Parts: sequence; C-alpha cells; structure tokens
Amino acid sequence: MADVQPFRAFRYNLARVGALEDVIAPPYDVIDADLQRRLHEQHPANVVRLILGYEQPTDNDHDNRATRSAACLREFMADDVLLQDSQRSMTVVHQEFSAGGRTLVRKGFIARVRLEPFGSGTVFPHEETLPGPKADRLRIFRATAMNLSPVFGLFPDELCDAQEILDQAVGRALPLQATDHNGVVTRVWSVTDHAAVTAVSAFLGDKPIYLADGHHRYETALAYLAEREDLARRHGNTLEPDHPARF
Repeated sequence: MADVQPFRAFRYNLARVGALEDVIAPPYDVIDADLQRRLHEQHPANVVRLILGYEQPTDNDHDNRATRSAACLREFMADDVLLQDSQRSMTVVHQEFSAGGRTLVRKGFIARVRLEPFGSGTVFPHEETLPGPKADRLRIFRATAMNLSPVFGLFPDELCDAQEILDQAVGRALPLQATDHNGVVTRVWSVTDHAAVTAVSAFLGDKPIYLADGHHRYETALAYLAEREDLARRHGNTLEPDHPARF
C-alpha cells in the first residue's frame, strides 16, 4: 500500500527574503549554466544554492558543492531564512501556464511517501537512471540530511477526489504565489486539517504511484536510506519505522 503522509515542511520566511519568486528554482536537472548563474545572482537565498551550487577547480573531500550546500542550509536555518512548520501538513499546489493557446491549471499537492524499491510495492518508474547524477545527489543528501527537491508522481483518480478534499480544506484562504522564469504561476496553500489529510492518505492507500519526474532523486533517497540503515546496524540499532529517511 502507498503510505502517503503529511509532514513538517520547511518554508521560506518571507519576512526575511521578500518575494517568494526570487528564491524558487526548477529541478536541478533542467537548470543550464546560464539559468544557474541568473538564479545565483537573483537572490542570496535562492534555493539553487542548495540544490545546484557551483563546482570549483579546487574542490576536495572537505570543500565541495555538497559541503557548501550544507553550510548554506545551516546558515539559512540559523538566520531564520527557512522555518519549519509546527504542524504536519500537506501543501496544495496549483500551477497556471499557457499551452497551445490555452491557459491551463495543473493541480496537485506535496506530501511525504514511504520509500520502497521499484518493483516491490506501489511506486513505479518509467525511465532509466544514470550513476553520475545519483552520485552527485547522494553527496548532497549525506551533507545536508535533507530532501531538498520533490519528485513528481501521478496516481489514478478519474474524479479528482483527492484533490477535491484538499481544495475544499483550503476554502477561501489566500495562497502564497510566485511566477517563475517561464511565466508559470504557482500558488500554494498549507492544509493542516486532520480529517482532510487523513482522508487523502486513506484514498491513496491502494493506488499505484507512477513517477513522472525525479527518478534520480527517488533512487538517491533509497540509497541514502540504505546507508542510514547500515549505520544503525553497525551501532547495534535499527532505524525506527517513521525515521524521516524512510520517506
């Protein structure tokens, strides 16, 4: 069964960073060198500094893109640039964009999903992965101990029941909003209502989840989990069932 849960998210503190659109970035694997430079220059707290910092000719085991990402993350937390929610939530996401002369809205939500190897449960891939990107992502996982970028999953729901539950929970609350470099407008709402998130979790329990994007990130999360389990075993312990690395 798919184990989909709310979690205590980290969010940008807009009182410290200003406009949300100045600190967002697309997934690391679609950021070319020019966009990487523009995002770095856009704001000193842009998330690109965590997910795709610069590599340097002098990089070594102690000073490299991953260690600098971790240092930057610690700085963001110490300066209250990033704040963790006090409650577990699911985050509703609406993205408005133009395609084929039409304006469309793609709706979804962010939650945490229990990791399971492909072929062993309800999470299914559709593309092959490469060792290089996974090694790079794993170094950042190890250094930061945080999942810095979500994967994109699809699940069958012909009547949009899961989304309707969350959208109703949002009601008339105003969203946080940001427009990215491609003109896509993203609106997000946090849903902490216990009945709503429990209903969505239950609805997804018997549904397959198909990865549409983020295969390298998902497989890297599995590799990181295996390392944490091995470390616990070597210390005579076991990783608790709800340890964050399991999601």
